[in-house]
Amino acid sequence: MTTTLTATTAAGLPPLPVARPVTRAGRLRQAIGDIRTVTVRYVLRARSQPDLIIGSLLMPVIFIVLFGYLFGSAIHVPGGHYRTYLISGLFAQMTIFGSSALAVAVATDMSEGVIDRFRTMPIARPAVLAGRTLSNIIVGMPGLAVMIGCGLVAGWRAQDGLGPAVGGFALLILFGFAMSWIGVLIGLVARSPQSADGLSMLPAFLLGFVSNVFVPIAGMPAWLKVIAEWNPVSAVVAAARQLFGTAQAGGASGSWPLTHPVVVTLGMSVLILAILIPVCVRRYTRQER
Repeated sequence: MTTTLTATTAAGLPPLPVARPVTRAGRLRQAIGDIRTVTVRYVLRARSQPDLIIGSLLMPVIFIVLFGYLFGSAIHVPGGHYRTYLISGLFAQMTIFGSSALAVAVATDMSEGVIDRFRTMPIARPAVLAGRTLSNIIVGMPGLAVMIGCGLVAGWRAQDGLGPAVGGFALLILFGFAMSWIGVLIGLVARSPQSADGLSMLPAFLLGFVSNVFVPIAGMPAWLKVIAEWNPVSAVVAAARQLFGTAQAGGASGSWPLTHPVVVTLGMSVLILAILIPVCVRRYTRQER
């Protein structure tokens, strides 16, 4: 069942009928279609910005060369090869920086009037934000492929076979999707793209460096070790290393999050999504009003 609404065009032409479903199933189908349309729109827009794509492809190479070969020559991890240990952590690190770029993109849309144009369309309100986050995951896939290729060149291998490796990457993508909503919230709160850039880099660096991405937690001071053990990034990195069959250099921490990293990563990702999606949609709706 649908109800017919009217919309007046900006050029003053006669109003056009717009069919909008009133049943719950109809609204759900429309919302899914809107999300797909917005996602495709942002993916196609990214294709027309080769500088952003080139930057996302170069970033994995820079990280591996910088930390794996330059700094890695001075870092020793007990019971494992440092570059092999590092690659699994860099997979998670790239998802965090992806959320930072998304924060700037959302703030730019808010400041340049892109959202105003979406307001004139009879689309589901969550579709714009959901399309943004999903397109961010899709656009980031080439960078992930480059990271895998660089890791293979550097000596990283998925030691436990294809099945666990696919599970590891699926877990990383889920965590990256959850983190992208943090970027959306920062983009909605920030008053300009410049402030969104500064605000988003703070959690990106804190979560990324106060963790087991670059060095084992065991060698950290006691107070910092506790923070790193309960850092969600440490859990997803430990889960990725477990599924990839990478040795947990220096021994696994006895903390509960790092003893059960796969369960903790799944739980934290679902919790972040359950909290942030309604918060972001509500913030977006209030800003519209």
